[in-house]
Amino acid sequence: MTRNEFWRLSYRRDRYLEFLSQDELEARACDVMGNMTFLSAKGQIGLRAFAEGGEYWMRLWTHTLEEFVLRYGPYPNGFTNGFVKGTAMVEPSHPDEPLAKRAIDSIGGIRPGRLYKFGKREHLEPMLKRGRIRIAPASYYSDPSLNPAIKDEELSFSIKIRPGDVKAEDMNGEEIPTFGNVEVSFESKTNYYVSCFAANYTYREFDDFEADSCIVINEPREFTKRLLSRVRRIKPDFRGFASHVDYIDPLNHFSGEVNVFLTKHFRYAYQNEYRFLWVPEKPLMELEPFFVEIGDMGQYAEILSI
Repeated sequence: MTRNEFWRLSYRRDRYLEFLSQDELEARACDVMGNMTFLSAKGQIGLRAFAEGGEYWMRLWTHTLEEFVLRYGPYPNGFTNGFVKGTAMVEPSHPDEPLAKRAIDSIGGIRPGRLYKFGKREHLEPMLKRGRIRIAPASYYSDPSLNPAIKDEELSFSIKIRPGDVKAEDMNGEEIPTFGNVEVSFESKTNYYVSCFAANYTYREFDDFEADSCIVINEPREFTKRLLSRVRRIKPDFRGFASHVDYIDPLNHFSGEVNVFLTKHFRYAYQNEYRFLWVPEKPLMELEPFFVEIGDMGQYAEILSI
């Protein structure tokens, strides 16, 4: 039995996509496709290597294809309406190499242990020269006018539990029948401040964030120390910390716990986000953006442009 056949058979035994609407299934297909593909150094769209997370995404893709087969029949049934055009995938540059590759190669190529901030040069130059950083409340990112790669609901996160995995009861303890997935939402009791960076460089971020420049932070520890220390002086009633983001598949989350501050939908997994957060000691919902200056970053960071 091939790996593909095994994955298809496994899915038929645990059909966790069964209760998704057509729109939800199509959206999931786009989410998975956007993460299992990448932009190569030659400017071509490729598939992630199995050893670099590709096996996970290929398994989910196979499950998704099998659900399409069960609903609509063999491929291309279910795909003929063109919904895949909405997938968040970077544009290939082949036969030219990506501009992002040329930019990072100018400073010796990609190296582990860095942080990256993508944006417009007019905003990033003051950041490099003076350490001027705008820090926004989490609620800001729900603004519908934002770039799709940036827009997200940061104050809540929902998972979906299959009917057979949950038991609902009324006030009298009587069991309530469930039909379809049961949605469980986790909500933050407070707004908070967040500043987002990328922990990896994959040639696609300039397109995703509509950026023309990137600050490469070569010494994240120094940057972290300065940023947290400075904000602590300005916002003494906020607890600051930094961490990698945890990307969760809302249909396959079994622990029952979600840290809203550090959790994002798995559709954004390709962003490899590392975030700085400041949570108030007492719940606050109304917060305003502010600027902080941590001093010249030139000794431990540099700027790239395409």
